Amino acid sequence: MVTVFYLLLFVFGLAIGSFFNVVLWRYQPEFSLLKTSNLRGRSHCPYCQCVLRWFELVPLVSFIFQKGRCRRCGHPLSWQYPLVESAGGLIFAGVPLFFNFFFHQNNWFFFIGQAPFWYYGLVFLWIMVFLSWLLLTMIDLKHFIIPNGLNLFLGMLGVGIAVIVHFFHDYLWPFREYFVQQYALIFSLFGQNILMGHLLGALIAFLFFLFVYLVTRGRAMGLGDVKLALALGLVLGWPDIGLTIMLAFILGGIAGLFLLLRHKTTMKGRLPFGPFLVIGSLLTVLFGERIISSYFSLFGIN
Repeated sequence: MVTVFYLLLFVFGLAIGSFFNVVLWRYQPEFSLLKTSNLRGRSHCPYCQCVLRWFELVPLVSFIFQKGRCRRCGHPLSWQYPLVESAGGLIFAGVPLFFNFFFHQNNWFFFIGQAPFWYYGLVFLWIMVFLSWLLLTMIDLKHFIIPNGLNLFLGMLGVGIAVIVHFFHDYLWPFREYFVQQYALIFSLFGQNILMGHLLGALIAFLFFLFVYLVTRGRAMGLGDVKLALALGLVLGWPDIGLTIMLAFILGGIAGLFLLLRHKTTMKGRLPFGPFLVIGSLLTVLFGERIISSYFSLFGIN
């Protein structure tokens, strides 16, 4: 029963990922992300323009059976199709499972009728956060832009998450308000409560990225990154956003150096920073406490 439930979530996530592929392929930066006219019309091969049949639109399965090629023209299809579809499936099945364990509910049945109403709302908001991260990562990689609508949506999700955790934190296991868990006590500011922590996270991230943007005159990052930092601050709060920023800059630096050494870019080349902020956020959510603990252990601090 439990396996079937998560399998259904995964299949539903595949379908959402398939829809995201349509959005990504038809997205035009000058228009709204979900502009209705861009989403109309039958799906077709981007190379030979032939309209696809229903059996060519089955998420993930069609790509595998067609061996990654168009049935008509034989042109190799982009790996974006299976990657985005798989990511959608993993988000819908994996996020509920992760939060079951994060909140120490080591029971898969907890998400199937045994949880309080606010918990379902919290998990749903986090699913939306992960889906937003997926969309903005793909868009930034392709267009070097982060849509304002996505930043605004992320910010609204962050407010919702902060409100739910604030009002129901007494029902959470200790130190589950932030993903760095007990280490939040060390880095908290001004005796912050949960709502203040999320507001501080937004303010600190926004001011830091705005400073970098102004000092570098937009060469190091764009305004979209500044807005994204603000939105992520609302989603994660302080001190989680601090770890996210640190990880993002480390990963971005490593990637930039690698590309320079491989002569894939130059010192003046463009490198979208949004995906690194997303990866930093993902690592903070999944491994935040372990990362801080491992860092402290280097100095013999447990």
